[in-house]
Formats: sequence, C-alpha cells, structure tokens
Amino acid sequence: MSCLGMWIPKATMCTDMTSATYFAIVVFKFLILMIEECGGDEAFLRRSAKKTFKISTGPCCCCCPCLPMVPITRRSLFMLKLGAFQFAILKIVFTILSIILWTNGNFDVADMQITGASIWINPFVGVLTIIALWPVSIMFMHVRNTLRSLKIIPKYAMYQLVLIFSQLQSAIINILAMNGTIACAPPYSSQARGYLMSQQLLILEMFIITLVTRLLYRRQYEPIPDDDVDKEQKMVISSDGPVNCVKEQML
Repeated sequence: MSCLGMWIPKATMCTDMTSATYFAIVVFKFLILMIEECGGDEAFLRRSAKKTFKISTGPCCCCCPCLPMVPITRRSLFMLKLGAFQFAILKIVFTILSIILWTNGNFDVADMQITGASIWINPFVGVLTIIALWPVSIMFMHVRNTLRSLKIIPKYAMYQLVLIFSQLQSAIINILAMNGTIACAPPYSSQARGYLMSQQLLILEMFIITLVTRLLYRRQYEPIPDDDVDKEQKMVISSDGPVNCVKEQML
C-alpha cells in the first residue's frame, strides 16, 4: 500500500486507511494466535483455571497498579476477544465512511475545525485502537512465560513495531507536515512531502520486519507441555523414589 501511495499520491489517504484496516484485523488475530498456541479456548481455560489476569497493563491502565486481578473465566476470555474484535469491525466501518465523505468533499485530514468530520472520526478511532490493544497486552502478560519456547516475545515485539511504524510514526509525520515543519519543495507541498517521507520509511521498515517475522513464523516449534501431564509425571517420580527413577533412565 505504501508503494501504491507513492505511485498515486492523491490516493495516499485511501492506501493509509486500507493498511490501517488490515492491521486492525491483525490485532484480533494475534490475540487468537496466543490462545490457539495454548491449545484453544478449552485448553487455555483448563490450564488457567485457578489463575488471574493482570489488567493493570498498557496502553490503558499501566499507571493503575491498584486495579484488582480478574479471575480467568469463559466470560473474561470472551470480553478480551470482544475488545479486540470490535476494532476489527468498527475500523472497517469508519474507513468506508471516511472514504465516502472524502469523495463528497466532507472529509479532510488537515481540517481541524469543529464542523469537520475528521476531528470527530479520528479521535474516536484512536480510542477504539487503545481499547483493542489493551486485551492483547493483558493476554501477552499472562502467556509470555508459557509460550516463551515458541518465541512469543520477539513475535510480540514485531507486532508492536508494526503498530509504532504504521500508526504512530505516520501520525507524527502528518502532524509535522500539516503544521509546516516539513518544508515544501515544488512541485510537492509540505503535506505531500510528509506523505512521501512516510511512505518511503514504511517501505524500508516493513521490508525488514517481513524478513524477521518470516524467520519467526515459518518454522516448526515443539508443542508446549501440558500442565496436567507434567503434574502426573512429577507425582509418579516422587512416589517411585530416586532408585526407580535411575532404573527408568537406564531403561
């Protein structure tokens, strides 16, 4: 989409919204990925039957360590899924609405007046983004030790880098361009140069991230051990004693 934005500069808004919509689906799919790596909903609930979620995490409540721990139940798991799923759906809805308003001349990213559509849609989408990132962060904090052998920490780091580069970096460059901080260079205006810089950076950054994520995902990992099986093995070893354990190892 960044390449299309460079080839057709007037379609930059459409290409940015398309990539942002795709990332909204990725947020939900990454949450599902962590659950499926634990064996699915039933296996996750069985493994975490007596555990709790730590909800005092970013980006919403990282400054609220006093928040209580939430028991892991089917309902709490459903609420986490719903928090990420709403962004995947509503982002598509607001993207289509923005493009329709843009074709009619009612949507302009640079229009910060109270009567403009951009000043109402963009902050609301930002709130939806924060709400969607919160469940993913809660789930990662819970499973990061369990899925450490599956390289879940570098996978989550790549996911965070995509978020920073595609959302935060682009927003900062666009704000600087709208304020005139990025100088114009004919035939490009300040805002057009900002779009051009953003697309060029994204092409290089996403290419590097693609290579790294391919190394992380396109490989086979050993399945994570089942807690119930581990407990049974420990009980058998403790009941047999050290002599029987040595015999089993020799066999």
